[in-house]
Amino acid sequence: MWFVRALCVVASSLIAVPAFAAGGNAAHAAIQKIAPLQEISEFRESALPGYYEGVIAGQVAYASADGRFLLRGSVEDLESGVNLSEASMAAKRRSVLATLGPEARLSFAPADVKYRLTVFTDVDCPFCRRLHARIDEYNALGIAFDYVFFPLSIHPGADMKSIAVWCSADRQAAYSAAVRGVAVGSARCDNPLPKMRHAGSDVGVVQTPTAIAPDGSIVDATILMSPQRLLAQLQRSSTADSSALAASAAGR
Repeated sequence: MWFVRALCVVASSLIAVPAFAAGGNAAHAAIQKIAPLQEISEFRESALPGYYEGVIAGQVAYASADGRFLLRGSVEDLESGVNLSEASMAAKRRSVLATLGPEARLSFAPADVKYRLTVFTDVDCPFCRRLHARIDEYNALGIAFDYVFFPLSIHPGADMKSIAVWCSADRQAAYSAAVRGVAVGSARCDNPLPKMRHAGSDVGVVQTPTAIAPDGSIVDATILMSPQRLLAQLQRSSTADSSALAASAAGR
């Protein structure tokens, strides 16, 4: 049984579609219409019968094999309980973040790291400031934050401040000062800001802070802002992952 929660459906209902067109060309063309100048990634036959899926403009889209129907939204498999759209986006996030090595992250980590999150941040974002004000609490719980700059257009000048932080002799001190509203100068150097912003756009970041867990899931903002609640969720996720691995091994 399938449940489709669509934001935009180019059809009034879902009906049976013909066999897959060779290579899914029609479906690919339909998805491309969402953003003609952007590249479609992760294009493949979907678990949703009769459809192909692809990631474009930071979202998963589905198109029927004949290109007639286009779905943008959340597709869930009610039998397995899996949100197929989120599973595809989680895989996309893992793939994109794998391209951002330590040279494109600003890390605040304890000596003994138990959990690590990638956090897209804007130095002028009020909630980013509130989050970082408690960085010592997160670190004390074994949680590391790898910041990736994603200055928002609603904060003019945040991009230049981000570059100044990155080009500072002490990036951690400069970032901590910047999010407190302290001027950090105007240093310039070769920097990964374009790569950071491109990565954020690729994975659908639209607000900051946006935290992504190692499994590619996005951490709920209300949980992220509480060190203890975040720790509890990370512990639950770690236990669930361990149980799944054990079950998989036992089934071999």
